[in-house]
Amino acid sequence: MKRKAPRPAPVSPPVPPPAPAPIPESTADTVRAIEERFAPIVAAVDRVARGSESPAVRLEGAMEIIFGAHGQSDPDFSELLLAGWTRARHDKHHRLALAWQREQLRLALQEILEAGTASGAFRKDLDAGAVAAVILGAAEGCLLQAATQGGAVPPGEIVRTLLSLALSGA
Repeated sequence: MKRKAPRPAPVSPPVPPPAPAPIPESTADTVRAIEERFAPIVAAVDRVARGSESPAVRLEGAMEIIFGAHGQSDPDFSELLLAGWTRARHDKHHRLALAWQREQLRLALQEILEAGTASGAFRKDLDAGAVAAVILGAAEGCLLQAATQGGAVPPGEIVRTLLSLALSGA
């Protein structure tokens, strides 16, 4: 008599990760969520910009906050910002909310860069406005990397590289 091989135990499918918090559907809810999540970041960068530390220390601190928020924050925040920028193309409320937050960060960075140039801590030929925009653009690039769970260059390395570019030749 032929014995039947025992049936393997059924394999249960892997448990999927929890679904991300839904992005609010209404424009007002999304804009409010963006403002609520982004406001503390802007406030923290502003505090660093107005601090009494050296411009190099303030720049590094501000960039760590900005890059941390854009490149190492929770996935829900990254998704919220990405969705906000996508909606901003067609919705003035999103565009204004995000542009205001972005401009506050850029101005704080520019203030630090101008102080560093004036004190001789940074390159004397540094265009503070342009460099502040480049820093912010690099941070936003990290936001895209965060959406895909990482990139080739970690945010901390980008911060160190940008800081060394501002300082080189000072």
